[in-house]
Amino acid sequence: MFVRHGEKPAHKAAPYGVNKLGEPDDHSLSPRGWSRAGALAALFSHAPLQSHGGLTRPTRIFATGPSHQTKSHREIDTANPTAERLDVTLETKFTHGEEPELAKEILTSAEPTLVVWHHGELPHLLSQFKIINADGVPSAWPEDRFDLVWVLQREPRAAGAGAATATATGAPANEPTYRFSITPQLLLAGDKPVS
Repeated sequence: MFVRHGEKPAHKAAPYGVNKLGEPDDHSLSPRGWSRAGALAALFSHAPLQSHGGLTRPTRIFATGPSHQTKSHREIDTANPTAERLDVTLETKFTHGEEPELAKEILTSAEPTLVVWHHGELPHLLSQFKIINADGVPSAWPEDRFDLVWVLQREPRAAGAGAATATATGAPANEPTYRFSITPQLLLAGDKPVS
């Protein structure tokens, strides 16, 4: 499950960014972003829900780690409430530009995983997975949407399919395949369905 960080401050105008103590911080979330982070924690703690198909309770959570180039900690701010509520360690060892490494780490386990990442790199991150309906993956995360979850659901493996996959693609026989879908969060006033 992949989400963008919560809403961010406007550039040199309200809404302003604040840290978790309510102090001004341009590199953190706006008040609405903090509301979304809390609502996501409630959503994932109650998953699976019939109203939010494809979502499960994550047992691994990744967020974009800090780097010398990136001062924003919005992804960590968004992921922390969910990690704390579910008592899951938040993993931040990967940062912008390390999407292939993050994908490899995710593939080491079949655990339900939540990734809170910068929206500009999410299409590249998903391209690291074998997706059977890859033509349905948007080429860009919508710039004005903070209220979506991109979901990859592992496809059941057909008997004998592994060897054929390895021969046809050169990928390892045990590489899982996924089906892509988009689930609207519908958590805050103004959230929209998938358009």
